[in-house]
Amino acid sequence: KNDRDLILAAITQDCNALRFASKELKKDRAIALAAVSQDGRALRLANQELNNDREIVLAAVTQYGHALQFASIELKNDRVIALAAVSQDGRALRLANQELNNDREIVLAAVTQYGNLLVQN
Repeated sequence: KNDRDLILAAITQDCNALRFASKELKKDRAIALAAVSQDGRALRLANQELNNDREIVLAAVTQYGHALQFASIELKNDRVIALAAVSQDGRALRLANQELNNDREIVLAAVTQYGNLLVQN
């Protein structure tokens, strides 16, 4: 639980190993970054403070667009983060700030990635 090297090695194989880390290790940026780089869904397992860390959230949404749901409100408003999320999975558009849903480049990236988006909206 509190062995940093062990947790780091484990999350490179399976990000769910983060759930067994101590509270302190869940706050560790390097561990969180390694976990979300392996699987963006790991953002939900990291310490909530890290949901406002731009580098970690960007790595998460680049790997798994729907990780945007775990981002802080501030980062859901971040154009670069939203663009990365919808480029990975166009359906992540619904998770971005409403104002960004009117951004032509973001919508185009979302539709390019997931063409059925126009049918659903």
